[in-house]
Amino acid sequence: MQVTFVVSSLLLAAVAVSAYPAGQSPESRAVILVQDSAPSADGSLKNNFQTDNGIKQEEVRYLKAGPEGPVSVVQGAVSYVAPDGQTIQTGYVADENGYQPYGAHLPTPPAIPFEIQESLRYLASLPSTPEPKYQ
Repeated sequence: MQVTFVVSSLLLAAVAVSAYPAGQSPESRAVILVQDSAPSADGSLKNNFQTDNGIKQEEVRYLKAGPEGPVSVVQGAVSYVAPDGQTIQTGYVADENGYQPYGAHLPTPPAIPFEIQESLRYLASLPSTPEPKYQ
């Protein structure tokens, strides 16, 4: 009984190793179903792709006017199927305010307690102290 279990375990391991050669996973063999990239004369770009294993990516890049000159903006979304079968979707914006991802699966910070908010308001209402002068 134990010998059969050990032999069957070794055979299963050998099949698993031969199914995915060294360094290759199922994702590395995904086939691209759709791929589209459309650059514009004004420098903007639309790009998207989709693979047969459920990965989708859409992205738009453009320039917008900012107070100190043009600002590069990238907006997009990525989705994929997690190992547990759940579809994970993440959207993002990257601009003068930095990279800002959003999605239902991303953690969010807890709300600031009321007492701390009141303390911060009180501190903000106090007059500022003069800067020390050094010689």
